[in-house]
Amino acid sequence: MDKYYKPSGRFSLIFILYFLLVSITAFPILGLIYAYCIWYIPFVYINFFITMGFGFLVGFVIAVFVIKKGKVRNPLLGLFIGLLGAFLALYIHWAIWIDLVINAGKSYGSNRIGVTVSNIQFLQVFSLIFQPDVVFKYIIQVNEYGTWGIRGATVSGAFLWLIWAIELVIVVAISGFVTYLDAKKPFSESTNSWYDEIILPAFGFIENKQQIIADILTGNSDNLELLSKDVDSKKDSHSIFTLYKSKSGTSYLSIENKTSKLDNKDNITFDTDQVVEYIAVNAQLSKILLDK
Repeated sequence: MDKYYKPSGRFSLIFILYFLLVSITAFPILGLIYAYCIWYIPFVYINFFITMGFGFLVGFVIAVFVIKKGKVRNPLLGLFIGLLGAFLALYIHWAIWIDLVINAGKSYGSNRIGVTVSNIQFLQVFSLIFQPDVVFKYIIQVNEYGTWGIRGATVSGAFLWLIWAIELVIVVAISGFVTYLDAKKPFSESTNSWYDEIILPAFGFIENKQQIIADILTGNSDNLELLSKDVDSKKDSHSIFTLYKSKSGTSYLSIENKTSKLDNKDNITFDTDQVVEYIAVNAQLSKILLDK
């Protein structure tokens, strides 16, 4: 067994079918939810996190139903699928959002903050999705006049293009990153199945990273047996061990250090540092970790 897991680069063409199924089921649902959230929540900062959530959900759905079921163990292909899916999901969202613009009704609120009532017409949305030239025409018109504002000023023109570009980058980058990481995870070519992923309870913070790596490579269990579980993972600096086990009997391990710190509001947050990723562990070390 190699000291570290390396993806084989293989994939099953069935992933194309799964991608098509996700495109006609999950993407329209996510695009609909995202469009309504953006339309009815008139807070720019909240919308920023909604956009991040949309990108993550698109990537998550692709990872679960395309990467995993399609057995894509080629990280670059996984990245491409994530990027393509994000573009498609975002385009469907735009078609739905443009339909909300077309059907906009009465507005409520002030010139600083307000909400315009609107609901989509499904047949109209369906028609728009298959007319990208019409969708882009409406996008250009919306950009010229704007539909929302900041501090009472309507956002349009170059600044609005910039905001939409940032939205695009966020959604595409997050989705691609999620699918790239999933395609990297250990897969057993002998059993034609993904390794079981087991996230172990938090252990004490690892001070000597090189030593723990050397111990794992040599099969030395002394330091692993001394790992403390007497940590509060919500407050204390700690480490997270993720064990990947296969029916073939092989195992790999990834370790992260989580360093606690206080932000400017005295809330505890954690910085993450990768100690090691997908390192091979023998059966004895694997059992020690599972039994702790």
